[in-house]
Amino acid sequence: MEALRRGTSVERVFIARPQAEAMADIRSLATTAAVAVTFTDASELDQLSFGGQHQNVVAAVRSPPPASIEDLLESESAGGPPLILAADQVQDVGNLGALLRTLEAVDGAGAIVPGRRSAALTGGLARASAGASLRTPLVQVANISRALDQLRNAGAWVYALDQDGDTDFTDADFSRPTCLVVGGEARGVRPGVRKTCDAALRIPMYGGVGSLNVSVAGALVMYHAVRSRNEVDSTNAA
Repeated sequence: MEALRRGTSVERVFIARPQAEAMADIRSLATTAAVAVTFTDASELDQLSFGGQHQNVVAAVRSPPPASIEDLLESESAGGPPLILAADQVQDVGNLGALLRTLEAVDGAGAIVPGRRSAALTGGLARASAGASLRTPLVQVANISRALDQLRNAGAWVYALDQDGDTDFTDADFSRPTCLVVGGEARGVRPGVRKTCDAALRIPMYGGVGSLNVSVAGALVMYHAVRSRNEVDSTNAA
């Protein structure tokens, strides 16, 4: 439904025959978007969804055109400079999907992901991100460090999120184009990638847990970045 509402490039919708009446809203949206609907058996949906990950409906969607680092730098985020996410080997599709969902919610410019050792950019990611992966520009790169160097050379701040970081995330400057780098579930941001960043930001822990899930940590800092920019704008206006 989200893909049909947003005008994402849906080619066809497949619905399990017994659910035809229950899917009236989806059928109506497909009709409005001039998207063909095919009624089929649940077994075919199992094959189309690569293992039965569906709710009796599957959409065939064209991949969005590939984005570039330059595209991200030329974008705006919530009316301000671009806020970019870089995911350094985040391999759990649920985590990457949640990060992209938050990035889209704060009007982020897009995300940078490595071509290897990352959650696959497939339909599973679209489900995990509630469709955000279909609307958020994604740049796949062979080398994250080189991509971050390109951002820095263009004038962007590049911050790694690290539980041992030397700067509290609330003290960071987000007024310029900013890239937030989050690390994989097991190792965090790799040392070589961290060296290319301007600073490593930490989120204070007040209880016994030493760190947050990567998607939660990313969400906290992304929202703070946007809010801090809005506060600066309000102060300047006053």
